[in-house]
Amino acid sequence: MNSTTSSFPHFTLLTKANWIRLNRILAWAMLITPVLQFFVRANLAHALLVDFGLLLAHGFLSLILFGMPKVKRQKFTFSMHVLGFRLHILSPRNEFLLTGYRMTQAISVLPLLFIPGARWLALFVFYPSLRMPVSFVQHLYRAITFAFQRWGIKYLSSSLMVRIYILFFIANLIRARSGA
Repeated sequence: MNSTTSSFPHFTLLTKANWIRLNRILAWAMLITPVLQFFVRANLAHALLVDFGLLLAHGFLSLILFGMPKVKRQKFTFSMHVLGFRLHILSPRNEFLLTGYRMTQAISVLPLLFIPGARWLALFVFYPSLRMPVSFVQHLYRAITFAFQRWGIKYLSSSLMVRIYILFFIANLIRARSGA
């Protein structure tokens, strides 16, 4: 046997498929953290910092891996990419990307609010900021729906999972507020 090739499978950590897996792990970690935080009675300030770190890592990785939402035959649409409006019919994938992109727009405005003289720039992305809770729920619902489709799960409801997430998130806020 004079084979010059290795019989071991080639494994590279830096493949796009592995980065997508890592991104999905970050997304599921964000979904699970309110439940864990509730049961371990985590400090809300520290828990929110962890959640924000997971959100930034997931969002940054998502933008690198999947890019911005696209409209057929147009690379850039001012109304969608700057203002956050959807004036065109998008594919389900691009609708999903748009909800995540709107959250990115809303979060990116936060530093502008602390810079004197630059607050007026925050008005450019006022709509995504105002719509952030709705975009978050839509993004979460679609992400869970896509995951269930990918796994072939038909017996669990995506809307039930979103409701459970919101219930634990609110329960954490109430627990922290009451000092329990």
